[in-house]
Amino acid sequence: MEGLQFFKIAVVLQSLVIFSRHSFGFAATKSRGLSIKVIPIDSRESPLYNPNLTHRQKIERMVNVTLAKLSHQNSTFHDDKHFSAIDRQGLLYIARMLIGNPPQSVYVMVDTGSPLLWTQCRPCRQCFLQNYPIYNRQASSTYRGITCDDPLCNYNEEGSLFKCVGDICVYRLSYGSGPQASGPTRGYASLESFHFVVNDDGDTETITLLFGCSINNVNFAFGNNQYNMISGILGLDLHPNSLASQLSDVFSYCIVPYDVNYPFDVHPHKLRFGADVFIPPHSIPTTQYVRVEGRYFYYLRLLDISVGDFRLNLPAGTFEPSSASGFFIDSASPASTLTTNSPNGLNIFGMVNTAFIQYYESHNLERNPNPGVPFEVCYMNRQDFVDYPSLTFHFQVADYRVDGRFVNVQFHVAGFFCVAIMDHPSISILGVYHMQNMRIIHNGQIGAIQFFPEDCAQDHF
Repeated sequence: MEGLQFFKIAVVLQSLVIFSRHSFGFAATKSRGLSIKVIPIDSRESPLYNPNLTHRQKIERMVNVTLAKLSHQNSTFHDDKHFSAIDRQGLLYIARMLIGNPPQSVYVMVDTGSPLLWTQCRPCRQCFLQNYPIYNRQASSTYRGITCDDPLCNYNEEGSLFKCVGDICVYRLSYGSGPQASGPTRGYASLESFHFVVNDDGDTETITLLFGCSINNVNFAFGNNQYNMISGILGLDLHPNSLASQLSDVFSYCIVPYDVNYPFDVHPHKLRFGADVFIPPHSIPTTQYVRVEGRYFYYLRLLDISVGDFRLNLPAGTFEPSSASGFFIDSASPASTLTTNSPNGLNIFGMVNTAFIQYYESHNLERNPNPGVPFEVCYMNRQDFVDYPSLTFHFQVADYRVDGRFVNVQFHVAGFFCVAIMDHPSISILGVYHMQNMRIIHNGQIGAIQFFPEDCAQDHF
């Protein structure tokens, strides 16, 4: 398999588009509405476009990225102020942002499991390789470092990312633990002007945002690529310092179906914030976040799982949310994962796979015992078979149904398909592959995830 990459459903965020023209101030008011332009990674417009990848290689990227994500989930708190999951270049979303005065362009990876927006800054004590100009804070008239007496530094508060060195507010962030950990990145807590494009003429709106100016960065794998353009990470988790928390209490996305024949480069799509998020006037499925101490992931209370019409009837407490277990939604994880050892000792991954096996064998499909991919349940395609079962996650007061079309990964050339679920000893995740054609709304105003089916290809500029 090729090195850690992402797969076709991953996208590149190339520019920021604001529909409402209005002024913003840091920590003053939330955004009334803005949308981020989203370009698929395999579009010819993408700076990561690789025309030589086969469909199978793109699936292999998905698998490799999921494996890397899982290696980071069991992080613990040590000397670093915060840990969260992050991976390698080309696997998440990439945003091209304009910062400073005069504006400088940077590319940052977007991650719903990270707490802070940061970029490499000149002058750099130690920066990883970046084949793109490094942001120079000394060349910007609007850059401001934060001192320890600034309320934004909050280094004495529980969960703060920052600490005080002399009179300077600084941070040290690592992602994961063990030999596959990324980082640390070290730098200054800072304020800067961020410019968001509002039309084709290049007009912009300016927002002052808290961000990290990183001057000492090691062990980021994307920095080993001679063509690397990524300079940092854009965090969208529940932490009060994330971009989501600064811009709006509400954001949403809609994942275009991943299909070998789908023309992904037809339209750029949208990551919506604030008033740009459409919430239907009628009732839609809604389930509350579950807050886990020391974590800022979007944990949900999962009660049960169904494969087609067969419900597992799992006992209470199977997905009890905690720092060592539970279920959360993560748009940065390609494939969904299920625990092999729940808090009450159940192998949920095995139980779900057994249900799929019973279903497909009842339809006389031929099992593929050696598919050469790390999915456990695979079957040979049969021309007349289209009755793929759905996969339903029964959350507290809301059922999330994955259409049978999107449950499996198809390996068309090889003639087989696999159930797109991977295993983990403790953590369970709803990943991107099972979000296809589903509008996902992170609604901080009510502390909940909302969702409903949608033709995501229609959500474009």
